[in-house]
Amino acid sequence: MLLEVFRWHGFSNIRIMRYFIGCLLLFGSPFLYAQLHDYNWMMGYSGGEGTDTTNEFGLMWWRFEDESLQILDHQHEGQAYFWENNTTFSDSTGHLFCYYDGKDLYNKGHMKMDGGMDWHESPYGTGRIAPQNGLIFPSFHEDSLIVFINSQHYSYDLGTFNQIAGQDLFFSKINTTENNGLGEVVVRKEKVLLDTLDYGKLSACRHANGRDWWIIVARYTFNEFHRFLLTPTGLEWVGTQEIGDQIMIGVGQAFFTPDGDKHIRYNSVGGGEQDNLSVFDFDRCTGLLSNPRQEAFDKVGFGGGAAVGAGSRYLYIGSGIYLYQYDLWAADILSSRVLVAEYDGFVDFNPTTFYLSQRGPDGKIYICGGVSTRYMHVIHNPDAPCPDCRTEQRGVALPNFNVGSVPNFPNYRLGPIDGSPCDTLGIDNIPLSRWRYEQDTLTPFTVQFYDLSDYEPATWSWDFGEGSSSTDTLPAHTFPGSGTYEVCLTVSNANGSDTKCKTLEFTEPVTATEQAETAPLATAFPNPFRERFSLSLRAGWLPVQANALVYDAMGRPVLTQRLSAGFNTLDLSGHPAGVYTWRLEEQGRVLEVGKVVKIGNR
Repeated sequence: MLLEVFRWHGFSNIRIMRYFIGCLLLFGSPFLYAQLHDYNWMMGYSGGEGTDTTNEFGLMWWRFEDESLQILDHQHEGQAYFWENNTTFSDSTGHLFCYYDGKDLYNKGHMKMDGGMDWHESPYGTGRIAPQNGLIFPSFHEDSLIVFINSQHYSYDLGTFNQIAGQDLFFSKINTTENNGLGEVVVRKEKVLLDTLDYGKLSACRHANGRDWWIIVARYTFNEFHRFLLTPTGLEWVGTQEIGDQIMIGVGQAFFTPDGDKHIRYNSVGGGEQDNLSVFDFDRCTGLLSNPRQEAFDKVGFGGGAAVGAGSRYLYIGSGIYLYQYDLWAADILSSRVLVAEYDGFVDFNPTTFYLSQRGPDGKIYICGGVSTRYMHVIHNPDAPCPDCRTEQRGVALPNFNVGSVPNFPNYRLGPIDGSPCDTLGIDNIPLSRWRYEQDTLTPFTVQFYDLSDYEPATWSWDFGEGSSSTDTLPAHTFPGSGTYEVCLTVSNANGSDTKCKTLEFTEPVTATEQAETAPLATAFPNPFRERFSLSLRAGWLPVQANALVYDAMGRPVLTQRLSAGFNTLDLSGHPAGVYTWRLEEQGRVLEVGKVVKIGNR
């Protein structure tokens, strides 16, 4: 193994590299900014101008606005080719900046970034295969620099299931101000580590000082870990750590819990007892792992992934046809496993099994429905023990195929460990208020609120905009009737407070004619569809006695369904292919009308 480590007293290319890293005044106080770097997700493949609108290929853009998910069909914009590999990055205020499909780096205009082409060389002509083989870190340097660290994969004879592994670790730097804000790669793929590595699974966690980053990179033996520390003065290799059992590598995911206390590694190789879970404790001061808990278990079906709820308590493992929950606070974590769901047999070109997972800014966990499907599973309340976690198979219908892709993020909104020996920078955990809501379909004036706040709030104060309040973290509130309410959540601790307000409208919207010059109340996708499509209601609007009515081409009613705020899925799986008309009605008034096309199954 050959290892290159960045120090300040080197020469040639290494010295140049050190200079560039030293120019990074990474992270002034992270609490001066919202740190919404995970608020956009790009997925899909083979889009661009001229894409056939019936083949369901192309890009899709998941955009979280005020913690509310919107899905945009970008079939004809950009030509990224996402498979399992996916890295997406937004600026601190939540606006898309760039994304990486394993081969090319794209800017926010969906064009290949200057210096970002042909990033990966392989026999496949693409680097799209390995999950989690890229990470992007923000910087508050005057040049608006960001850091991109990635590995790549090659074929080996290592006794692995698919004879592939990771190779080498690379450092790049992007200047966000170049090309009128579209960005430019100014340092490209400087090698920081030469070694045979695990198959993707790059992970990172904030140092206990609240500024620096620990980066953990496993070797192909899986029980040896390279540790890097990213600071304002450079990227430093801290050393390796050998811990736990050797495990055969394969597809899977690795990440830290949101609080940074534990490191999770899930590895899926194939059939039989070849799926492995490793849970380590993690010291944010030293960057050391400890107390390994590891188990292998039966696997049925291809692939798998893992994610943890925002509260850092419940771990979810998608292992082919099974979805499990673990309690990370249990005395015996491995013995706490319970079966949450079993694949229901639905086939969408491919089986919609449980694959790679990612927690969204809305606190929900989204799980890929296998490789090349147009559905994502959803865990709506992952911070509750199941069945209260509310798992919904195929809870989100996608406008295009997704090849097992979710973006890879560290927890950007993790602060220091106040009062720890490593709390040396004077950075305080000043709370950041974030929250979402869900409407009850049958009692539309009752709304469930979910706190998503970051940076260790100690108290919560809800103002529902009509004289009522609550100090709960998850209050349910019934509003008095139709109207417009400004709901605010103030979170506080000893260091400060933050307030976020959102406007909720229980008003009767205007008719479709009156609505023509404003934003639509509902958007239908995917279109065309095969089994189900979704109606996404305008953010902030909570309908009162609203229904979706669907008619076939002859004008015959085929479906009536009650609607609530956000996403609503309409199932037409029992109806023939053809053109259907949908109408959004509230208390007998037609508010929105549209058409969708159901195409036949393959």
